[in-house]
Amino acid sequence: MTGKLLLATVLCLMGGSALGDQILEGNYNVTAFCTSVKPGTQLGSITSCNYYYVCSSTGPVLTQCQSGYAYDYAKSTCAPEGQVSCFWGVENPCAGQNGTWVPNTAVCGGYFWCLNGAKAGSGNCKTNQKFDSSSRQCVWGSCNSNLVESDEPNLSSLCEVVPPGVYFGDTENCNMWNYCLSSSTGVTLMTGTCTANSKTAFNVNTGNCDYVSTSVCSRVTDNPLSQVAGSCTTSGAVKPDATVCGQYYQCKNQQWVGVACPTNYYFDLTSNLCQPRQTATPVAGCNRCQYADTKWVNAVDDSNCANYYFCNSNGIGSPVSCPTSYYFNEQIQGCVSDDTLSTYASTNGACKGATAADNTSTTVKDDDAGTGGDTGTGGDDDTGTGGDDDTGTGGDDDTGTGGDDDTGTGDDDDTGTGTEDDDAAGKAIKH
Repeated sequence: MTGKLLLATVLCLMGGSALGDQILEGNYNVTAFCTSVKPGTQLGSITSCNYYYVCSSTGPVLTQCQSGYAYDYAKSTCAPEGQVSCFWGVENPCAGQNGTWVPNTAVCGGYFWCLNGAKAGSGNCKTNQKFDSSSRQCVWGSCNSNLVESDEPNLSSLCEVVPPGVYFGDTENCNMWNYCLSSSTGVTLMTGTCTANSKTAFNVNTGNCDYVSTSVCSRVTDNPLSQVAGSCTTSGAVKPDATVCGQYYQCKNQQWVGVACPTNYYFDLTSNLCQPRQTATPVAGCNRCQYADTKWVNAVDDSNCANYYFCNSNGIGSPVSCPTSYYFNEQIQGCVSDDTLSTYASTNGACKGATAADNTSTTVKDDDAGTGGDTGTGGDDDTGTGGDDDTGTGGDDDTGTGGDDDTGTGDDDDTGTGTEDDDAAGKAIKH
């Protein structure tokens, strides 16, 4: 990938000060980013692994690593090229790599397999996943839909250039802060706002919430840190990710920025916050196999809770449905009678609002011509189907279908369909 440094117009800050020409790398505004971090913070480049930027009060200063070294943005230092997971602008991303995966920076979710310093294969992460260069694996998350294969660099996450563990601000909202959290599954962007004790502004110099002032909020301009996820107009607005339950988008600097919920949490449509997986009501159609510890999981279904998924080893769900008058109970891993649906739906967010189907029927107790009485199918009928019938189907019948029947269909029947039957559809249909 070849990158370009695009010099643009002067960045004018509140109060009339200026930082000179903006430095842009594709969709990454280095100059704007430097106003949102503490002076002295180092930011990575997405056009080359051989240099980085040191943020000063007058703007970013490009700094070169020595020959044979590459910049490790996660550690804020230059290190031997073979020891650094940096692949921006590298002609051969497999150089010095053997028996490992490396990202294809031209394709979101793309990767190469390296053997003896050369590319030995390539591929793409599965649906609802993207490739994380720090952990060298596919992780949950959505790729930026605006990314295309191009010679221009594209920043898909703010956490690709700012070191993990550093709090930084926002160039549109003074009370907003960002934080890149590093874990075994990769680096996740966390965001929040300052709201307590009248300290509603985020101070990038101290990394804490502070009182609103011109100097504290001087970074707030119309220049976004990065245009990485489509445009929006209402700052702070949120919307769910259509396919990943544990991720959502927040409007920042007129751009939708992807944000991941903590592990085992989903974005909840009712509160517009991340909530525990079981109680959250995520967007319909998102993959509830994420963070599941069972093979069968509820789909988001507010009608009758009958739809669910089988989760394969890759965390991808295949849709399944329960029979009529049954709903899927994730705790017991099976379809159960609608009788308990209201209780289940009240504590399981995927089925919030679901109601049982109306399957009411009418029983006629003393009908002389139909079911019951003395001539049809009922209580004392000696020739039809009834309670004391010794030749038909009834209560004490040893040859027909009745209460104690061991060969027909009844309460204690071990071979037919009944309350204790494990082979057919009784109270629960388990997997």
